[in-house]
Amino acid sequence: MHVTKIKNDFEKLDVTPVSDNYSTEQYFYQILVFTGHRTNAATNSKIVTLAIFFTFFIRKSDEDNEADNDNDDLNHNKEYIHSSESSFTYCLQFCNDRLNEGELASARNQRLKEILNHLRNFFLNIKQIDNDYTKMFYTIIYFLNIFFIIDIQSSFIPNRIDYNSYGIKITMNEHFLVLAQNENDPPTFLIQFAPYNDTQSSLQCSTTHSNMTNTFIYTVIIGKKQPKNQTHFYFTGELTNKSNGIFVGMAFYNNNSNITSNTSFTYYFQYISNYQHQEYLILGIEPYGRYIYGFSNEFIYIFDSRNTSILDIWNGNLTWPDPTFIPHAVDIHENFGVISGFIYNGQNSVVKYSPIIYLFNFNSTNKHPFIVHEYKPIATPGTWQDLLTNSDANFYSAKYDMSVSINEYGNVLVGMQFINRVFLFSVNIIQPIKLYFISRNTNGRALGNGKNIAWLNNSTAAIIVNVYTLDYEWLTSQIYIYDIQSNGYNSNSTPLSVFPNNHQKLPLTINPIFINIVSSTLALALLDNNGRIIIFLSTSPGFYSTIQDTGTMPLVTKSQACLPGTYKNQSGIHDCSLCPSGTKNPGNYSTLCIPCSSYTFCPLASVTEVSLEALQTIIQAIPYPKSPESVSFDEILIQNMFSIKSGRCLYISPLFWTLIVAGISITIIIIMGILKYFTENPRGKKLRTLLKCIFRHTDLIGEGELWVGGLASFSVIALVIFACIFSKDYSKQYPIETSSDSYFACDTTIRNAKFETSVQSLAIPLTDADQKMFDLLNSQEFILNIELINTVIKCNAISIEALYGIQWSTIRWLNCDNINSTLFLSIPLPYQHISIQIYIADIQTIGALRIGLYGQESRNGNYFLKQLNFYQSFYKNDFILARNLPVSLSLTKVVNETLAMDGGEAHFSGIYVPTFTVDYNSLFYTADQFIRSTLTLTTLTVIITETPYYVKNLQQPIAKPSEIVFQNLLFITVCLELFGLLFLSYKLLFKPFYLHILKKNHDEERRRYLEPKQFNTNNNIYTDKIDIVYF
Repeated sequence: MHVTKIKNDFEKLDVTPVSDNYSTEQYFYQILVFTGHRTNAATNSKIVTLAIFFTFFIRKSDEDNEADNDNDDLNHNKEYIHSSESSFTYCLQFCNDRLNEGELASARNQRLKEILNHLRNFFLNIKQIDNDYTKMFYTIIYFLNIFFIIDIQSSFIPNRIDYNSYGIKITMNEHFLVLAQNENDPPTFLIQFAPYNDTQSSLQCSTTHSNMTNTFIYTVIIGKKQPKNQTHFYFTGELTNKSNGIFVGMAFYNNNSNITSNTSFTYYFQYISNYQHQEYLILGIEPYGRYIYGFSNEFIYIFDSRNTSILDIWNGNLTWPDPTFIPHAVDIHENFGVISGFIYNGQNSVVKYSPIIYLFNFNSTNKHPFIVHEYKPIATPGTWQDLLTNSDANFYSAKYDMSVSINEYGNVLVGMQFINRVFLFSVNIIQPIKLYFISRNTNGRALGNGKNIAWLNNSTAAIIVNVYTLDYEWLTSQIYIYDIQSNGYNSNSTPLSVFPNNHQKLPLTINPIFINIVSSTLALALLDNNGRIIIFLSTSPGFYSTIQDTGTMPLVTKSQACLPGTYKNQSGIHDCSLCPSGTKNPGNYSTLCIPCSSYTFCPLASVTEVSLEALQTIIQAIPYPKSPESVSFDEILIQNMFSIKSGRCLYISPLFWTLIVAGISITIIIIMGILKYFTENPRGKKLRTLLKCIFRHTDLIGEGELWVGGLASFSVIALVIFACIFSKDYSKQYPIETSSDSYFACDTTIRNAKFETSVQSLAIPLTDADQKMFDLLNSQEFILNIELINTVIKCNAISIEALYGIQWSTIRWLNCDNINSTLFLSIPLPYQHISIQIYIADIQTIGALRIGLYGQESRNGNYFLKQLNFYQSFYKNDFILARNLPVSLSLTKVVNETLAMDGGEAHFSGIYVPTFTVDYNSLFYTADQFIRSTLTLTTLTVIITETPYYVKNLQQPIAKPSEIVFQNLLFITVCLELFGLLFLSYKLLFKPFYLHILKKNHDEERRRYLEPKQFNTNNNIYTDKIDIVYF
């Protein structure tokens, strides 16, 4: 008790012990009142230094008198004692109330005199021959303890306007809600009776009691299943005057007709005088509200509502397995409870305080709790949680707040915001002897996850997810609602809904820092940092909760139908859910989403089904063709004349028809042979002679020498005719812009064009011919076309700004309309290179985005500026558009130069080719990302720039008409010479060899024939036989 009293003395002076004060003796903190410095074992040497300084510089009697008579003006020096620049002073984020100026001045002057006199006498004592500074140090400590610490009477002075200190100030069940308000003295209790959708004054009152003067309420609590006829609540707190002490109380509603009167409630108090201030004192209550349990490190008590005159209290060491256990949060089921807190690991341990969770049961005779199981959260090695020492966890700090909540099935949620984790356990409610770990949720490298937890029903839970930096600086606060039974609960779980979000905004009268939530069967109450309340009422299927800032206290939500593209098929305070991909809700099916037709665009949160044609991407630029492998006309001609392929290529092959003519010629030769050897009719011989004469006249190969050459000439003529037809049609295949398919050739893509493509810098000066084309491109006016697909957003939600230099200015659209759930927006652009921001002030979802650019065509002589009309679609089937849509559009000039076939002036054409640069990962939201988003404004930013280069395409003919004629003449000559060479080879090589063989065979046959019959050789007959063979 003496230690606690001294500790309270320091709290009154607003001086907080450092984290390395562990042992009991170190509660005797050494303070110099005149500097505001406090020391511990690590800083005692500083006191010695200061003592020596004052000894040698303040030792004259007149100087002492000056110090005694010095009247420091503290009116404008409020931070003198606790200067933030002092290396000796450390102040918590929530500092206690300080001494007033009179008390401070009196204490300062008195202690200054005593300390200086003693230090001067001690150090200037000539009889002291040893300089034992350790003895000096302890002497200083002795005087500080005697004349300063013990002599000053102090009390517990908390921050009364802080709703986040020393406990939970709000509680509720189905029948009423209670808020403890410490701003005034005595503290008051705000009571809001059910039904909560009616906040009239007749259902609300504020009550207090005179016994609560000079008190501070830690916690207020009521039973979750407390009967309606038992309208009472419990509270615990501490006296703030010099009569330090802890008390527990109960307020019982008398059912008076006038609930605004303090006489409507009867108060019962029990005081605990054997124990001083407790850093952590928490309350637990059994569900039906008869018994409450008070838990602290030093003691535990039970308060029975049916016997308010007795408080059953005992030492905490009799219950806690570890006597250093400091309780932080508790929740009680019908036959068990779960409590979480810290245990001390010892001064030599790196981690000074470790979190622990106890499962306890109740003694059937005296209702005393006893521990049956424990769970110690272990940080993953190497993580930031593993580096925490929690060295100051024995002193109250909101950073170390914990929360415990149990549902009727025995599922337990434990939140520890200092490690940013929420744990899920299961307890067998029949035999509650063990905590079964199920999973945990970690919300990244921050603090605040699990600040407060409340089961809404047996499957759904609400969790305050604050985000603090590791230095405990607040960033954001949200309430996450999870369907744990259906979807499980871990770090990857997607919440049913999050508050605030993009359409459930936080009212301006509510502080954005959330500190507590409490729940009943049909409602959830949120307490902010300023003590204001929002009551979320459960809504029916098809509706969600919306908040109107009426300025009342508390604020109560109203129900509103689900937005198009969303649905809600069960009751609860949670928000409507997005329709899954492949389903839609136009807005008239708020409890379900209907399936979409096949082959339609129906993404996440669809309001309708959209034809896939609406997503068509229009690309005007086509790949510039490459030059063919052969750019020589004679090679192209030969390849097409002497190739045979299957299918259509066979019927148009010149070689095929040449072979047909050759086959006919061979048939004629056979007929000529038949007429010579197998026909004795003179008419046949005359016909043969006539044909020979005709064919000799058609002999282009042998120049009329051979009638067979005349037949072969027909094949040559057929090949030459095809060559001429091919050349004529081929010459017309230029340029490619006016050419059609080459059906006269096997390869229909063959063109009389060769191409060159080059990329050139805009920094290089242009030729006069190119400059005219660039002038047309630079003068083209653009219209930006935006299409928001699968949305119900209207034009009145659209605003547009353009960046002129460094100033954003509003511009107007040309056309805007929503047709079949697609918003069409046309914006004339003042410049080609400009940045446009389109603001969509609507919370409705958007399924896809389509961006296009339009520019009219123009012509100036041989220069043609093509019409610009391209579109690019951005969509994903299982996603919706995000709220920030950055799109970068780079335009590249493409100039086509086509040389004239006849050598005249070249023709130019030009167009802009777009290149879109977007990050698809940031352009779309998943369902989880949308639920967590709080943005209500969709911003589409389109930045139009131009690349520092342009593309130059040059097209020129492979063969001009004169070259084609010349190549055809050469081809004809080559064909004739080729066939002539064949006949010449026949006459010079094949024919003599053939005649020699034939003559030799004939001589042998004649010898065999004439020798028996003794015939003489007849040269004329022999010669005639030879003529018959060669016809």
